[in-house]
Amino acid sequence: MRQPTTALAVSVICASVVGCATSIGNAELATPTRTMIPRPLVERELVELLLSPEQVDVAMGSSGMTVTNTQTSMSDNSPTMAPQECLAVDGAAEAPIYANSGYRAERDQSLNNGDDFTHYLKQAVVLFPTVEKARAFFDDSAQQWPVCRNYTHTQSGSQWSVGKISIENDTLSTIATQHDAGSPGWGCARQPRGLGAQDRRADRCDRDRESGEDLVIASSG
Repeated sequence: MRQPTTALAVSVICASVVGCATSIGNAELATPTRTMIPRPLVERELVELLLSPEQVDVAMGSSGMTVTNTQTSMSDNSPTMAPQECLAVDGAAEAPIYANSGYRAERDQSLNNGDDFTHYLKQAVVLFPTVEKARAFFDDSAQQWPVCRNYTHTQSGSQWSVGKISIENDTLSTIATQHDAGSPGWGCARQPRGLGAQDRRADRCDRDRESGEDLVIASSG
C-alpha cells in the first residue's frame, strides 16, 4: 500500500490600503492614504510554514510523530494511479497536477508514528508568484475533485473510495477510505486550503479500530 499523503501551502502577496478620516464640525478632513505592501514570502521560508511533529501530534491525537522524508521538489505517482483524474485527490504536491499552474516552489514532509505506524501525515506548502495564480489553481481543484469517485493504486492493488467533497472557507476536504483493508483499515482525510499566494495541504491517514470509516478528523489547516 502506498503510504497515505498530506500537503500545505502558504504565501502572501497583497496590498492593503489604509485611509483615515477625521470629522471637524461640518467639515471632514481625509488624511493621506498609505499603501502598505507586506514583504513577499521567499522559497527558503516555506519550511517554516510546515507543522512541527509536536503540532502534528496534537492535531492528530497521536504521539511520537516523526519526520521520515523531506522534499524540495514534487513527486510523480501518476504511473501507479488509476484513473488519472484521481491523482489530485490522492496525492499532495504531485508534479503533473501543478505542471501548468505557474507555481514557484514547494516544500513537503512525510511523518508517521513508528515502524508499525497507525498514523501518517504528508504536509506540503506550494508557493505561487501571485495571489491570482494561487486562486486559479484552487478554483480548478474545486472543479476537478468531484470527478473522482473511486481509484486504485496499481502497484499495490489497493482500492479507495472518495467521500463527499466539501468546500468551505477556501478549504477543500474529503475522506478517502480503503476497501478490503481488513481490520483495522485505513481512512485518509485530504484537505488543501488556499491562503493568499500559497496553496496549503495536509493529508492525514489513520487506522480505524474497525473499518477505516467514520474517522474523527482534526484539520491542521
